[in-house]
Amino acid sequence: MENEHRTDGQTPARRESGQHQSTRRKPHRGIGFIIGTILLIFVVTSVMIFGIFMIYVKTTLRSDLTVNADDYKMDLSSVLYYQDKSSGDWKELQTLHGTENRIWVDYDQMPDALWQAAVSIEDKRFFDHHGVDWSRTASAAVNMFLGMKNTYGGSTITQQLLKNMTGDNQGTVKRKVTEIFRALEFEKKYSKQEILELYLNTIYLGKDCYGVETAAQYYFGKDVSKLSVAECAALIGITNNPSVYNPLISDKTKANNKERQENILKAMCEQGYITESEYNDAVAEELKFTDGSTTAEQLVAEAEEKKEGQEGASSSSSQYNSYFVDQVFRDVVSDMEEKLDISEETAKAKLYHGGYNIYTTIDPSVQSIAESVYEDRSNLDVTSSGGQQLQSGITIVDVTNGNVVAMVGGVGAKGGDLVWNYATGKRQCGSSIKPLTVYAPALDAGVITMASTFDNYPVRLLNGNPWPKNSPSGYTGLTTLETGVKKSINTVAVRTIEKLGISDSYKFATEQLGMNTLTENDKNTAALGLGGLTNGVTTEEMAAAYASFANDGVYNSPRLYSKVTDSEGNVVLENETDSHVAMKETTAYFMNQLLQQVVSSGTGTAADFSGMSLAGKTGTTSENYDRYFVGYSPYYCAAVWCGYDQNEKIQYSGNPSITMWKKVMQKVHANLENKSFDRPASGITSVTVCMDSGLLATDACAADLRGSRVHTVEVAAGTEPTESCNLHVFKDYCVDGKCLAGANCPASSVKHVSFLDYTRTAYEGISADDNPYLLSTIESIGECPVHGKGAQTEEPANPENPGETGTGTGENGTGTDTGAGTGTDTGAGIGGDNQGGGAAPTEPASPTEPAA
Repeated sequence: MENEHRTDGQTPARRESGQHQSTRRKPHRGIGFIIGTILLIFVVTSVMIFGIFMIYVKTTLRSDLTVNADDYKMDLSSVLYYQDKSSGDWKELQTLHGTENRIWVDYDQMPDALWQAAVSIEDKRFFDHHGVDWSRTASAAVNMFLGMKNTYGGSTITQQLLKNMTGDNQGTVKRKVTEIFRALEFEKKYSKQEILELYLNTIYLGKDCYGVETAAQYYFGKDVSKLSVAECAALIGITNNPSVYNPLISDKTKANNKERQENILKAMCEQGYITESEYNDAVAEELKFTDGSTTAEQLVAEAEEKKEGQEGASSSSSQYNSYFVDQVFRDVVSDMEEKLDISEETAKAKLYHGGYNIYTTIDPSVQSIAESVYEDRSNLDVTSSGGQQLQSGITIVDVTNGNVVAMVGGVGAKGGDLVWNYATGKRQCGSSIKPLTVYAPALDAGVITMASTFDNYPVRLLNGNPWPKNSPSGYTGLTTLETGVKKSINTVAVRTIEKLGISDSYKFATEQLGMNTLTENDKNTAALGLGGLTNGVTTEEMAAAYASFANDGVYNSPRLYSKVTDSEGNVVLENETDSHVAMKETTAYFMNQLLQQVVSSGTGTAADFSGMSLAGKTGTTSENYDRYFVGYSPYYCAAVWCGYDQNEKIQYSGNPSITMWKKVMQKVHANLENKSFDRPASGITSVTVCMDSGLLATDACAADLRGSRVHTVEVAAGTEPTESCNLHVFKDYCVDGKCLAGANCPASSVKHVSFLDYTRTAYEGISADDNPYLLSTIESIGECPVHGKGAQTEEPANPENPGETGTGTGENGTGTDTGAGTGTDTGAGIGGDNQGGGAAPTEPASPTEPAA
């Protein structure tokens, strides 16, 4: 029965049980499946994200992960060299000093309490992790993503060191990720002791103190090796926030420092670095700080003098590096960034501390001359109405190779290292741009020749006004190329560049002459033709570009160093100059001729000095804000800018840039043999042309009312004009009536002279100086006012010789001829330019810039 009972009851029981099992297991199995699926998705997604992240690290960050501590060792300074001109040997110029006030100290010279204080308060698990404290990093990440704090935090001493070394402190996720992987890589190569040594030598401790040795001397007046436990804790306390914990700022910051010092001492005790007794003694110790009167800069200078005295190394007599050395540093840093694919801060650290050898192009004697002139404020003692001192910059290059031999970037005593350099700053150059963007490319392309002439008259109306204007104002009419250049006539430049084409002008300046400061926005007549540039130019690039004229048309890119080697002599950077033929040799020759005229009889006469062939070009900008001069000899080319930081009109008698140029260059050339610029062995021919048309001269050109308009010029063979002048036409001229001769004019009063059969657009209120000599002008007079039908008849002064009107003073001169003209020449007449003597008149002068 029992068995039967169990049998009878088993089926329902099992069924019931089966039903219960079914209802319980199905949901249980479903939840597990869902959870498992979620976990699997999470794992797979995590793996994928991690894989993508590692690819990102490998492809994007890998080049930034390696940091070499050797580049940051402060005990291995880089040295600059120059090449002795007489022997060709490389000699030491100076040691390169960093901008941070730091005195390096080795680990074994530091008291243990110093690194113990740093570890206790900054990174208590320093000896346990491998560069990254993952617990602190995770906590910082949570804070970042939840927005609990506006900082990532979590940096270990290793990470802080890397941030100090590289200068990479941007508040970005990429920077933090890079820092983490850098730290992991870094600790594979360097021991904890090496890391602590670097860290304690790179931390900033306020008042321009970098590193614990400088700070120990500044705050306590003693070497770091002599600091007590209490002093070590106080010193480390500053680095967290120097403006808050610097004990020398105020009583409040002194109290803050004491409070933080005690917190650090407590942490040191809790972590077993000092005993309870040592803690109590340190807390009770009175801290004796200096008064801070000796600056960190002075402390470093004293340490360097002591070190150099011990090593017998040469040092610069100046407190700061020269402008030249500053620019060498900038150039090498820039090239290291590009060629070594490193950051700017890393490149700087390498140069300051990596023991590199930099072979410069400086000529110490030329640099010394330039510095002596520029440091003497009395040479340019000008102050604006707004209280600004007039400033200037100069760059001098060797014309044969493009080497920068001297550079000075300011007037007066230099106020620091890596300060603003006016020699390399972009400034406006005015008309100094014309030889590079107008005349050289136009001559080289054959668009103009030395025989070319131009109408010095407004080209067109701009906003209803005649344009361009000249300075001084006025228009002379038909003008030779030589006069247009030496008088810096704007209309001649505009007409030339518009013949050439803006694109060809820009291409020549940028591709042939290295004018890389020009921009696409400068592709217009006002910029390239007159010098109204978007950004301006540097004296360095201007000097190099002009040097190509003196170098027979060969351009050499400017450089301040030739190569850099590491401490073992391996070449790190090779700085070869870009040397190429920029223009025809004949073009360079003609440019030398034109620019020599600027110095001898044009706007640059104040630059001239005896005993040397000189050429150059002046430049002035609107409102006299900038003054420029680029001048050169067969030896050197120097470009000079003068102006104010904030634009103000320069009030100066003459051109201050010429003043500074001459004071420097006259001394530079004092002992150099005078020599001429090269003349091509072939490819030059002479041709006699008309000064008004530029075509082959005729008898009519010689019979111009003003005097002969014939002159001989040199041109490139094959470019000489083949047509004869078509402007000059012969007419009979009555010297009494100053008009075309009429039927009643006596033969004794008639001269056979020529006029210009030339028509120009008339602009209201504008008249060119040669208007009186135009055929249309003389024809407009009509009937002779003296001998015409309605004219009164005068009694002759000498009845026996009715043609003689007497000897006396003419309208424009004195002489013995008709009295109507100038001297004894038939060129006398209306408005004659030549006063007395009867010599053939020269081109009417109208300089565009003050002759200074």
